[in-house]
Amino acid sequence: MLRAALENVVEGVCLLLMVALTLDLMLGVFSRYVLVRTFTWYDEIARICFVWVVFLGAAVGVRRHTHFRLHLLVDRVPLRAQRAIAALGQLVVIGFAAALVQQGWAFVELGRLQQTPVMGLSKAWVYLAMPTGGALIILFSLIPLGRALRDLVR
Repeated sequence: MLRAALENVVEGVCLLLMVALTLDLMLGVFSRYVLVRTFTWYDEIARICFVWVVFLGAAVGVRRHTHFRLHLLVDRVPLRAQRAIAALGQLVVIGFAAALVQQGWAFVELGRLQQTPVMGLSKAWVYLAMPTGGALIILFSLIPLGRALRDLVR
């Protein structure tokens, strides 16, 4: 139940970020072509929203099992090999996500010393998307990994 609530929160945050990104870009276009005076902040907001949408959206994709897989090749091998490939695929996703967490945290530490040029926000908030997305990917991959390993043992 807690996992389902977390999944819904992540999807809700992605939705809100997409709405904010859309409105922000519309305001940017409006300011540039109608007011003939560009808002200076819209580009930074768009960039920050986009970074967060990418990493949270990757976690949502893993949760929904819509991440990249080679069905054309996997479906041609025997069932036992398909199960092994499924387990290996989950381990690869978890390994990649662990690298995101580790390297992302290094970026967060570096970002504490930097600020965005226009709004003066700490870049640590921007870089925090990377380890957050990686941690969510790991969390969302654990149950499918358990299923894949259970199927492999059968």
